[in-house]
Amino acid sequence: MSLKIPMKLKKKISFLLLLALVFTIALTGCRRKTPPEAQKNYAGIELTYYKFLEDTDVMQPFINDYIAKHPGLKINYRKFSDFDEYQRVLLNEMAEGEGPDLFSVPNTWFASNYKKISPLPLEVGNPEAFSATFVDVAAKDLVRPDGEGVKRIYGLPMTVDNLALYYNKSHFEDSLPQTGKPSNTWEGIKEDVKELSKFNDEYGVFERSGIALGRGDSISRSLDAIFAMMLQSGTQFYDSQLKMATFANRKADFPAFEALKLYTSFSDERVDNFSFNDEVVEGIDGKEVEAFARGDVSMILGYSYTNDQILNYINLLNSRGVAAIKKSDMKVALLPQLYDPQISSNKRVTYANYFAETVSRNSDNPDIAWDFLLELTSKENLTKYFNKTHKPTSRRDMINDQVLDPEFGVFAAQVGFAESFPVFDYDLYKKLFLRLADNFSENGSTLNELVKAQEEVNKLIPKGGFIPFLTPKNDQAG
Repeated sequence: MSLKIPMKLKKKISFLLLLALVFTIALTGCRRKTPPEAQKNYAGIELTYYKFLEDTDVMQPFINDYIAKHPGLKINYRKFSDFDEYQRVLLNEMAEGEGPDLFSVPNTWFASNYKKISPLPLEVGNPEAFSATFVDVAAKDLVRPDGEGVKRIYGLPMTVDNLALYYNKSHFEDSLPQTGKPSNTWEGIKEDVKELSKFNDEYGVFERSGIALGRGDSISRSLDAIFAMMLQSGTQFYDSQLKMATFANRKADFPAFEALKLYTSFSDERVDNFSFNDEVVEGIDGKEVEAFARGDVSMILGYSYTNDQILNYINLLNSRGVAAIKKSDMKVALLPQLYDPQISSNKRVTYANYFAETVSRNSDNPDIAWDFLLELTSKENLTKYFNKTHKPTSRRDMINDQVLDPEFGVFAAQVGFAESFPVFDYDLYKKLFLRLADNFSENGSTLNELVKAQEEVNKLIPKGGFIPFLTPKNDQAG
């Protein structure tokens, strides 16, 4: 006797099977043309997509290509330029049961907000395939257990940007011709800035700063630099259950404390590697990025998009008749490490900072929304995306090609050892750690202040804690 299946259920099963096929093909980087059964009319289905700082002319071609394969489908794209507005609109609309079907959010957001997301259907994709396709930090950030302990995929990354070191080649040829480039360790950077920095004792100002590090609000990427040094030092920000912050706990020589001492040493006039103070960027809107473009700073930390920011400032300064560095003098190097990576077995670390695409739990069409994101993050489309934006890849199968890029290859080379951790309130974290940095550089190191910061972070963590992250390294359950 045959079992009669309702037509509505048949369509649902067919669509899920189709998505499963698409996900597998997408992850292998061999996505084929949409199967004939998907060439149906999608009239009446409308998706809304929100992203931050991603120009419409970058995203619209991908949207148009997908719509062409799904006749009748409509995807409305909206770019936000102000992050505070973006966050406010997104969270307010979602709280009212509305908002976009698709949106893009920081990688650190997922651990505390995954309940706002409709995860990728289990019938479509599994975490093991995800981990084989995307780099490690993406799996740690975007794959996590749901409320029942089942591992689910909550986001798909188009890119995984990471922190690197920009430097002025001309300054190094002038002051350090024996190397012509920055050291690959922080101890070496301390020696480099002694030669690069030029301090005017009469006026108490830097004619040239060796590196823009050590202060809080006067450096745009100061928080990320602190986090990177903490991660390099082996700092454990939380316990394994994410129930409490642990970065100030005793572990050997207090790694977070030592990381803060390292960071602030570059603005501490009592030490030999003193190379930066607030006066370097006084009256400059673009802080250390503009100061670098002016030639007032030899090294700064930045992401792949910092390249365009520097170029924009160079062009702006030239248009105003203000001295600026040559574009050819702007170079980028791997982020310095605590230990020499050429001889040390210690794992290299840089800080990952990126947005990932996801689907709202309020969406009426989560299946088609996820299918669009699967196609968007295919190797073919992310290759086009890199050619337009130069943002480093999130996919393992694109790294070898991107590392060959003369300007942006460094970021692809670092993507495998990029790391991050959950941030429950970015503004508060920024306030706490930048205050720590400024107090350290002005008044000396105080462990008690670090402990107080940990207490403040603990107030943000829900009392019940979170389910621990499950990655292929410590959990093989499918």
